[in-house]
Amino acid sequence: MATPDKMKSVTVQTTDSLLIELASGKSYLVSLAEPMASVPGFDALRDPAMFATAQVTDWGWALQWECGLSMASERLYQMGKEQSGEAYPVAEFRAWMERNCMSLSTLSAALGLSRRAVSQYSSGARPIPRVVGLALLGLERARG
Repeated sequence: MATPDKMKSVTVQTTDSLLIELASGKSYLVSLAEPMASVPGFDALRDPAMFATAQVTDWGWALQWECGLSMASERLYQMGKEQSGEAYPVAEFRAWMERNCMSLSTLSAALGLSRRAVSQYSSGARPIPRVVGLALLGLERARG
């Protein structure tokens, strides 16, 4: 999995989505609708004028709004990969583990991955490759 890239620019697309361009040239359309609806700290961004103040800061490693709210480039990168279908969503990964009563150790053995990798996927520290999501579907089907 590629290391998160720093941001080159951000362009507001709608009242809850941003086009993030990375230094590598890759771009992602990232919707912030979910955190804006459910995370109290994101309340200020429901104001379209405030949402439109998004700026790249910290030499490309963060995004900040005039209200003081900021997001790390790593989280935006992960959200972009999940929303574009390039990565399996962390929430679905955690729900799968719970539904199938799998610990980090059990799942790492079943997938043939290190426990550390599975832990990083579960915590959101690393984007989850699509192939891992497909493997989860296969494991669930095989378990019956």
